[in-house]
Amino acid sequence: MLGDRRRRDRLKAMARLMSVDPSASFPAAMKTNAALEGAYRLLRNEAVSMDGILAGHFEETAARAAQERVVLAVHDSSIFKFAGDEWRDGLGPTHGGQGFYAHFSLLVVPGEARRPLGVIAIQKWTRPVGGQKKHKLRGQSLEAARWKNGAALAEERAGQGCSLVHVMDREGDSYDLWAELMAAKSRFVIRNSRKRLLEDGGTLADAVARAKTVVEREVRLSRRVKSTQVDARKQAQPRSVRIARLALSGQTVRISRPSRCSEELPETITLNFVHVREIGTHGDEPPVDWMLATTEPIGTADEIERVVDIYRSRWVVEDYFKTLKTGCEYEKRQLESESTLANALAIFIPIAWQLLLLRSLSRDDADAAATEALTSTQIEVLVAVSNGKLPNMPTVRQALLAVAGLGGHIKNNGDPGWIVLGRGFRHLLVLEQGWKAAKRSDQ
Repeated sequence: MLGDRRRRDRLKAMARLMSVDPSASFPAAMKTNAALEGAYRLLRNEAVSMDGILAGHFEETAARAAQERVVLAVHDSSIFKFAGDEWRDGLGPTHGGQGFYAHFSLLVVPGEARRPLGVIAIQKWTRPVGGQKKHKLRGQSLEAARWKNGAALAEERAGQGCSLVHVMDREGDSYDLWAELMAAKSRFVIRNSRKRLLEDGGTLADAVARAKTVVEREVRLSRRVKSTQVDARKQAQPRSVRIARLALSGQTVRISRPSRCSEELPETITLNFVHVREIGTHGDEPPVDWMLATTEPIGTADEIERVVDIYRSRWVVEDYFKTLKTGCEYEKRQLESESTLANALAIFIPIAWQLLLLRSLSRDDADAAATEALTSTQIEVLVAVSNGKLPNMPTVRQALLAVAGLGGHIKNNGDPGWIVLGRGFRHLLVLEQGWKAAKRSDQ
């Protein structure tokens, strides 16, 4: 918590102003010199921390998760880079620049809608010149520990309100991590390699080769550009949009503890593995080929498909990063130190979540009431500016298409994306402020 009522009031005022136009600079958003100076004082205050700023968002995220039986905790890291010839205080080297790294734990409702519930944990670090810092314990890097720590924080903050399934990419391919998650009775779906020795002396690769296809399915693969993330393993190859035919198989095996791992860990662990491979022609692009380690059941075709769908939810966090970096233009912030940039990031985290939520809801139940997505005042404003095109009690889809229309969306272009929804939402917030001011003047 921020520990001071004045700080809390300042934070609320800043968040309200920034939510009107998340892409605006601090001077443009704060409107007055007094508000701008107050914002800078808050960001520079040594008593203010990311977790303190985000305490309310963490609690609200946990409360939303408590309404669900099962929730996915999607974990991933991103680099935040900042331009400038002069080195900013506290920042470290990144790929070709200066900045810091952050590891997010985002809660998501399972299913095709993949509705984001909010961020439940964030860990931040900088890399010193010369490489990663090391723990004294087993030489484990601070960066490697973030996966275990993120899962522990998510479990602690979510409490007993729901059951979490942790979702991680190939950086979670770690016997240590799997063993510790299983010891904590945590559930997970983690992408991994086949370079594992089995208890019977065979290899996971051999077991995969022998497994029979249980089910085939078609999925639409989205376009992907070449990206550079925290790790070389995340430099995915670009691809175009296409329909892929996938073959799925599942098996349960006992994995032997690698020699490099601590002897305190169990000698073997039993895990389920789901293999996803693309069949048929796919041009010159690399085929889909996933190996997923999981504690979830795989006894039936439906259960195997469910594991695959859980892992597919990992891409929600990638969209969340785009919302932070593009929708909120966070990396363009001209703040002078790592601590002020970190506090600014904490302010944008809930705003970016709401922008992403709007896009998610636009793809959800078309007949749901718009009140599930927007406030009554926002709906009132949308109805007023629609010139009779929007009913007084619109559905979620009707209302969100109206929001997208404020952002310049054309219906013939298909469903609105997160960028145009964010732009439309910013316009709606501006209209909402004017609407409330007009009502106050009439009273």
